[in-house]
Amino acid sequence: MRSRSAAILLLLLALLQTRGVQPQQSCGKSLGLQKSLQQAEGLGVDEAAECLRQTIAAFPDSHEVHGQLFQLLRSAGRSQEAAEELTRALPPSPKPNTANLMTMIAQAWEAAGDETKAVSAYKEATALAPRSEIAWYNLGYYYMTHGDYDSAVPAFLQSVEIDPKFGKGHEAAGAVYFGQGEEETALPYLKEAKELMPDSVNALLNYANALGKLERATEAVAAYQAVLDVEPDHPDAANKLAFFAAQACDWRDYNANFKRVSKILRDDLANNRTTKLIPFNALIFPISLQDQLLIAKSHAAKHDGIKHFRHLRGRGRGGSQLKVGYLSADFRDHPMGRDISNIIIMHRRHLVHPYAYAQNPAHEKHDGVYRERIQEYTEGFRDINHLSDFDAASLIQSDAIEVLVDLMGYTHGAREGVLAYRPAPVQVAFKGYMSTTGSSYVTHLISDTPSVPPEATPYYSEKQVYLKPVFVANTHPINHEEGRSLEGNPATKKEKLESLGLNTTDFVYACFNSLYKVSPSIFDSWMQILQAVPSSVLWLLEEPVEAKVNLCRHAERQGVNCSRLIFTPKVELWRHIISKSRADLFLDTPLYNAHTTAADSLWATVPILTLPREKMASRVATSLVLSLGMPELVTRTMQEYTQLAILIGKAHWPGCRKCPSAQLRKKLHKRRLDEKHNHMFDIDRWQESYETSLKLLREVGKNGGHVVVTR
Repeated sequence: MRSRSAAILLLLLALLQTRGVQPQQSCGKSLGLQKSLQQAEGLGVDEAAECLRQTIAAFPDSHEVHGQLFQLLRSAGRSQEAAEELTRALPPSPKPNTANLMTMIAQAWEAAGDETKAVSAYKEATALAPRSEIAWYNLGYYYMTHGDYDSAVPAFLQSVEIDPKFGKGHEAAGAVYFGQGEEETALPYLKEAKELMPDSVNALLNYANALGKLERATEAVAAYQAVLDVEPDHPDAANKLAFFAAQACDWRDYNANFKRVSKILRDDLANNRTTKLIPFNALIFPISLQDQLLIAKSHAAKHDGIKHFRHLRGRGRGGSQLKVGYLSADFRDHPMGRDISNIIIMHRRHLVHPYAYAQNPAHEKHDGVYRERIQEYTEGFRDINHLSDFDAASLIQSDAIEVLVDLMGYTHGAREGVLAYRPAPVQVAFKGYMSTTGSSYVTHLISDTPSVPPEATPYYSEKQVYLKPVFVANTHPINHEEGRSLEGNPATKKEKLESLGLNTTDFVYACFNSLYKVSPSIFDSWMQILQAVPSSVLWLLEEPVEAKVNLCRHAERQGVNCSRLIFTPKVELWRHIISKSRADLFLDTPLYNAHTTAADSLWATVPILTLPREKMASRVATSLVLSLGMPELVTRTMQEYTQLAILIGKAHWPGCRKCPSAQLRKKLHKRRLDEKHNHMFDIDRWQESYETSLKLLREVGKNGGHVVVTR
């Protein structure tokens, strides 16, 4: 029996030796620092931790061994244990050289979720090493990532005061200011950061983004190019460079920029990635309907993992008032805020109970009277700016909203994440973003057949709510009563404006659109028009200044003196309708039409010449002029657009009453106000159609098909 036991023991020893298991030498002083660290790397978590404890006891001042124990335990999900182990390793009287150890303790407590102990340890690190820019940076970074921006900024500023060459500190201070909407304050810090770290893509990109936010388009283009010089395939920089070049009307590399944007788009879609091309920005490029849908779908897919809220069937059906919610970041002095405040006021309370969900915080300067009006005339006004997407969606659901109207789409300040929870049974897109969301959670889109023809509906993820004859709500008769007094005869209406370079002998073509909507092809058409009509000028907005300079350069190259391009600033809201009325013909931009600006001009009795393309954003002006019964203003080709503009301008003379321009203005003046043709500005009739569509949406539900409402 004894010999059998001995044989088994010998066999076990042999097996151990064949597996390479050797007796381990104790970690610590006998093995030495480096060999102890190497030995720990080959052990399991518990054995490695014990080895490192022995090594810390032997080499208490080694940052390397502290760091390895910290990484080991944190990677194993044992952050609290890491914090406690490292705290025990502190000497009784910590000295400046233990600041790094204190920082690791802070990081461990942060990972463990104990914010009180974490911030205390970060502060202790700055107390131990008050002249350490890294210690102050770490404290600031903690505050920043936990939303305490007021405390983060002083810490970052302290870091750069200690070391003015500390680029990360400048970058972080600028990032906090930028995140708080203080772009001007942020810019010098971000500029210093990119100069101190010229090879840092992040620093270069942050600086470029700040310039873009400040609408310094030409500088932004150069800054994004600097990013591409370091990382030529950077998709975000390439897309934004193309966008801001378009804003500045800098068309030197227009085709190359668009080709690069297209390549990035194809790569993103082929690899099932969220495209770096923002859906709204894509509207200004010659991108197909199909690609616009794919771009939107890729962004909507970010929310695929969100579980939709459940809704009780039949809630609110029958004769009860319909609960309608409005979701927007523009409940302020903004075209959306002005229109939607009137729509909410005009809701018939026996049919509709409106609620508003404000994504924008109250702002004394920007709100005007509109936020207050919306608060007064809704059944509930909810400020959701400070809420998470889930909490905001839960609030909407708790209000039992039956139809949620999203006024944002993919515009600035949008909260698609709120919609992704499906807080309402039916969610409909309206007005703010003239395109598809590409999502499953926005069920319908309010449109009309001119803006979204039936043959285009396969390229929209939403079912259409066709309001006939026009889908856009234009409350100009309420917001701009001064327009009612305009004369239909241009000879008696037009005023001499020497300060603008406009006089009674010039034919005034105008485009009051933002200049980023102007493409090289449409500007070429405009120059042909000016050359063919010598006694004419083109009236444009002067912002941004870089665009003015570039457009003058483009005009001169085509033989048109820049003096014939009249640039003026935006005027106060109360007089901009009267100001625009001094134009003779509005020349629309085909890629991205005039929308609110089109309504302004038509209310100002200025006819709009338009050329519809595929996308909804390029068909809105067509919808508006057709609703007034003026199909003669809708052209089919660029050649027809150019020739008609020339014909109208050439046939004009001062004081004419039967020339085409005078006849168009007379017809428009009459149709703005007559009951038979005034579909666009008859807000009472439009409101009835709109409320009918909302009731139908409740009936058909989220799975219903297209809805058609005819007046």
